[in-house]
Amino acid sequence: RLRELEAVPLTCFTPHAFVLEGWAPSRSRGILESRLRSTFGDAVVVAELSREDWASEEAPVVLSNPRLFRPFEALVKVFPLPRYGTIDPTPFVAVFFPAFFGLMVGDIGYGAVLAIAGLVLHRLSRPETMLRTAAEIIGPCALFTIIAGFLFGEAFGDVGKRLGLHPLAFDRHEAMIPFLLLAVSLGAVHILLGMGLGIASAIRHNPREAMGRGVAALMVVLVIFALLAAVKVLPKSFFTPAVIGLLVAFPLLIVLEGIVAPIELLSTLGNILSYARIMALGVASVMLAVVANKMVGAIGSLVVGVMFALLFHFVNFAIAMFSPTVHALRLHYVEFFGKFYSPGGVRYQPFGHWSPAGRPI
Repeated sequence: RLRELEAVPLTCFTPHAFVLEGWAPSRSRGILESRLRSTFGDAVVVAELSREDWASEEAPVVLSNPRLFRPFEALVKVFPLPRYGTIDPTPFVAVFFPAFFGLMVGDIGYGAVLAIAGLVLHRLSRPETMLRTAAEIIGPCALFTIIAGFLFGEAFGDVGKRLGLHPLAFDRHEAMIPFLLLAVSLGAVHILLGMGLGIASAIRHNPREAMGRGVAALMVVLVIFALLAAVKVLPKSFFTPAVIGLLVAFPLLIVLEGIVAPIELLSTLGNILSYARIMALGVASVMLAVVANKMVGAIGSLVVGVMFALLFHFVNFAIAMFSPTVHALRLHYVEFFGKFYSPGGVRYQPFGHWSPAGRPI
């Protein structure tokens, strides 16, 4: 009844005609026209207003993504929806969230167990339920976990190494510095991507803000080049031009974004360093798995040792499901979304007759 009352201001009529105004997803326009035509013939005409005639903040939001990305909309909807006309981060979450999760767990055995759990959950759940969505998110996470396991040469800790499995990239149990560099490099890519999306989002409505964000992104790149040249990852010839570029860009950044700009720049560099948690959690996970395997020989009875090892692996697996999920989400919600996300969108709610079960028909 309340929905009907809300619809009254959107209608007007005379003895011979009526007008009904409302919102519909653009992909649904053809369905709407065909149903009206089949019911009313030519007595009802559908007219579409141009976007320039709308107040974009008032337009309701429908997230529209390919089938592969759609389950990850549930992670975006934890936040208020993005405002109409701004960027939907779902495709980026669908790529980076499983990648971060896989790097933190990084074990073929754990990935296989997770894949089996996802398949079982998918089979037991019904379409368009939270359980089905969770199962469809688990699948890519398991895939990236198995891929990372091959890169690190891990299967249930060091069991894979004992069976002749060799890392394709490096052994993160021993090569912590390369793992740290990998994690921070991914952080730099993720943050710069977020800053690029922020520039794209602001360029139409606030060119000055877009220019300021562009200068900030350039300074982040120059800082990275200077640091890499200082530690001799890049040639030393990169160091001086990078420093000169920073000195030139610094006053320009203050002019465009104000005196708080240097603080925001330092915050952005801190955001990149925050991705070191990928390395920390990954090393902790493999250490616990190795400790679990050592229990087999540390206890006198083989049966008791195997039982303790399995119990420890189970605990480590449970931690590996919870902690990487929380931290991968944090890296998106705090570090990544903060660079471009514009919350405040109104969720699209189609009007219709409601069945006793509470679903629109």
